[in-house]
Amino acid sequence: MLSWLGMFILPSTCVPISAPAQTDSQLKSVLALTGASSAEELDEQELERFQHFASHPLRLNLDSRSKLLSSGLLSRYQVASLEDYRSRNGEILSFSELSLVEGFDTEYVNVLKPFISLKGKDPPGQVPEEAMTVREEALGRISFRGRDFSYGAKYRLAAGEFAALSLAGRTTYQDARQLPPSSWSGSAAFFGRKRPWKVVLGDYNLRFGQGLALWSGLSLSGFSSSSSFYKRSTGLSPSNSWSGTGTHRGVASDFQAGRFAFTAFLSFPGIKDRWEGRKAVPGWLAGVNAGYFGKDGQASFTAFGGSGGEIISADFRYNKKGVDCFGEVVLECLDRSIGAVAGTVVPLGWDWKMSAVFRNYPSSFNSPWSGGVRSWSKASDEKGLALGLERHGFELTADFAMKDEDRSVRQGKAFITCPLQLSDRLVLSLRATERFRPYEEYLRFKTGARAELKWSSAGISARYGEEDGDAWKAAWRLEGMLCRSLAGLSYFELGRKTGFYSAYARCTFFVVDNWDDRIYSYERDVPGSFTVPAYFGRGFSLSALGGGRLSLGKDKRKTLKIHLRVSSVRYPFMKEPKPSRSEARLQLSASF
Repeated sequence: MLSWLGMFILPSTCVPISAPAQTDSQLKSVLALTGASSAEELDEQELERFQHFASHPLRLNLDSRSKLLSSGLLSRYQVASLEDYRSRNGEILSFSELSLVEGFDTEYVNVLKPFISLKGKDPPGQVPEEAMTVREEALGRISFRGRDFSYGAKYRLAAGEFAALSLAGRTTYQDARQLPPSSWSGSAAFFGRKRPWKVVLGDYNLRFGQGLALWSGLSLSGFSSSSSFYKRSTGLSPSNSWSGTGTHRGVASDFQAGRFAFTAFLSFPGIKDRWEGRKAVPGWLAGVNAGYFGKDGQASFTAFGGSGGEIISADFRYNKKGVDCFGEVVLECLDRSIGAVAGTVVPLGWDWKMSAVFRNYPSSFNSPWSGGVRSWSKASDEKGLALGLERHGFELTADFAMKDEDRSVRQGKAFITCPLQLSDRLVLSLRATERFRPYEEYLRFKTGARAELKWSSAGISARYGEEDGDAWKAAWRLEGMLCRSLAGLSYFELGRKTGFYSAYARCTFFVVDNWDDRIYSYERDVPGSFTVPAYFGRGFSLSALGGGRLSLGKDKRKTLKIHLRVSSVRYPFMKEPKPSRSEARLQLSASF
């Protein structure tokens, strides 16, 4: 239990081994699984979750149903379909075979690859080693920006297939006091192996239906890709994010009986803020979810209430011969207001797919836990229709929305991205966005355009991303934004990735004279962290990131991972002086 001390001690026997650092291909998979069109739309909590499975893949042939469901990678329908296939055909031996399972097409299997394993059972009569192994992980991070500093720490213990404990805490540069951490989270989860059940104490996520009533974690505003039109319900899962944004704190449990699943939860909104020294009104939230998950689809019923009111929801998802239909209807009992969303995904042949989603949220509708699809910031006071067309990385989406209360407030959004395979090592991606608001006097149009060229010595695919293996990498981006005035940004990045280490360096130049024209640009950071600066002003930025993984002794499961990132932003081209900013971040993590 005290193995976190190993983070600060480098044993005398250190052997380099393969390091599954967060790669560009993994990031491409995260985008596809979340529905985001670019890294700038993600958040730290989502990257933390996927980084864990990149280092500890979900074992589709070995993990219990409870562990598969709690991962948050697979929907309940997919888990039911997977178990049905395994009961009839045995273990899944290849990714090609997995793509034959209902709910797992070829495209979805390819994006899952970085986070899953098809490892089979141990010899007959032998207890699987992983089912009995106790593993510990610890992470420490410290960052400096001038005289200010911040830190974070994580600890996770997994007792085979039976239990998992996680604790995390961190500070920010703005904290007046550095001890204890200003933000923290933790959970204890217990799983049933022979019978599918679990109990979670502490922080947890709830993701039901199409997210209109109850959805924790990332929820995109706007429609930037076709996969953002619909949600993949994953039910109850423990949270081990140190930010814990959007999670519930309390107790929850679920169990499954055949094709039926039941979840009950009790949480206390506001308690997290009060425990961390912020003012908040304490409250409570209790609810249940019951669902049926069959071969061709699913349907569930959710009801919850507390100090903020009562909400009842019914949702469904049905797939037949490649046609996917989904929807949810929610009743907000206090105001007797009904919100609804419905959509479909239709194959057109030649690998083309068309998507559509309609939503209707009255101005009186207000679900504080909603993550439903929307065009504005909240799933309330909105009517809209979104359409999408996609094939092999090419995507075109358009969304039209208006306010329910004032229909003169209208908005149109369009997005197009087109990847071009220039050679087996070179891919050019073109992207354009448009937002039109006729009710705005000065900011009526907001137009964005981006060209990105990526090269990898190991090979790169416009459809699937980079090939595995040691490689040199280079990337160049040119981006423009036109709203109040014309703004531009360009960067060049060079990197090297091997099985033992990775290293990247980037130089960025930007000219952005108005805040309304600011450009967000995702930058590589230490695993589990998320950096998307908003570039504003005239200047340049330099950053470098390096990391490696070492084996602690002869047991390769005992490892130490080290990552260091340094960056600096300067504004030498400004008429009025603007202070520069430099930062250094060191992260060490150990597994035992």
